[in-house]
Amino acid sequence: MVAHGQNSHANGKTPANSPFQFYFGGLETFGQAYDPFLKGIARTQLEMLGFFNRRAQAYMQIPARVAQCRTPQDLATAQAQFWRAAYEDYTQSMGRVTGALAACAPNLAAMVSEEVRNAHDYIAFPDAEAKDTGTGRPGRERKAA
Repeated sequence: MVAHGQNSHANGKTPANSPFQFYFGGLETFGQAYDPFLKGIARTQLEMLGFFNRRAQAYMQIPARVAQCRTPQDLATAQAQFWRAAYEDYTQSMGRVTGALAACAPNLAAMVSEEVRNAHDYIAFPDAEAKDTGTGRPGRERKAA
């Protein structure tokens, strides 16, 4: 009979346990860091879907409203009401979308690491005197057409 050593499964310390804890702990931290941003994006998408739904319903109601028109003035009034409602829907929805996206903006700056914010791109250009070809006269520069 073989004596079993320490039962690692009983105390929860398997060789695969530590990497999984590290991985899922990172996912949890990622979720907490991006939660306000993702909620703002979800609010934006929800508002856009609501706007599209309202406009689709208004388009589907056009035949019923046009059928009730008896004079050209009634038709013009129905068209004006349709476009006025479309404008109001658009302005209200875009205001709410802008508000949802603006709520995300302060969190975006916090998500960018300090290194990225302080990074600089340095480009060195040679001096005009450094273009000497060594023959005592300056080298010819090529110019784009």
